[in-house]
Amino acid sequence: MSALAYSVVNDADPTAPLLILGPSLGTHASQWAGAAYFLADDYRVVLADLPGHGRGKRLDDVSVERIAQGILEIADELGAETFSFAGISISGAVALTLALRAPERLVGVGALCTGASFGGPERWNERIENVRALGSLRPTVPETADRWFAAGFLDEDQAAGAIVLEQLAETDPEAYIDCCRALADYDLTGEVADISVPVLFLAGSQDMGNTPESMRELSAQVEGSEFTVVPDSAHLPIVEHPEIVAEALAAFLSRAAQKRR
Repeated sequence: MSALAYSVVNDADPTAPLLILGPSLGTHASQWAGAAYFLADDYRVVLADLPGHGRGKRLDDVSVERIAQGILEIADELGAETFSFAGISISGAVALTLALRAPERLVGVGALCTGASFGGPERWNERIENVRALGSLRPTVPETADRWFAAGFLDEDQAAGAIVLEQLAETDPEAYIDCCRALADYDLTGEVADISVPVLFLAGSQDMGNTPESMRELSAQVEGSEFTVVPDSAHLPIVEHPEIVAEALAAFLSRAAQKRR
């Protein structure tokens, strides 16, 4: 049984290709809902939560490698010898890890708004200390909103952004800290060039953390990878422009499947 909680968006056709989607730190996999429903016509779409986030239970010794193993366990449970995976931010790190550790299982991966490392232990230890001092993630919401969403998005008449920010506010601080530690230890800087699986690197045009420039440089290290930028978006283009992300992923995965044949 997989250590990760998950739900299947479209289980009507068990022979359809499997696509597993992973969320960003401090949120639920449901942040993929808009894109998932665009993709569900052609895929068995699975939304997988991070440990201790959403419906997920906390795990001992959380690491990006352990989360990647949980994704493989989901595919096993659903009877898929091969599958595709797309993840954003920390789950983008999971995508790259899967591409390196289990290439034979993957049709293709989408690595969204991510990197080969996330700044190292000092950055994350500081964040951990801050969260512990606050005792809750709710006070971090205003600053996080400025990083996650492009200017003006939250002023639009829609609930998607507010829902994701409320997910952050309600996330168990200890589960969040578990994943911060995982990011502190994560570093694929010397390995990315070894990836042989088709990869789509996707950036938000206004992402201040994983900038389009850094994502383009990352893509340049992986032979045959693809790169695209979602306009008018920051760190969470799957929330801001789910239809654009879904279209980019669907087109990429179609090409990846043809290469595998």
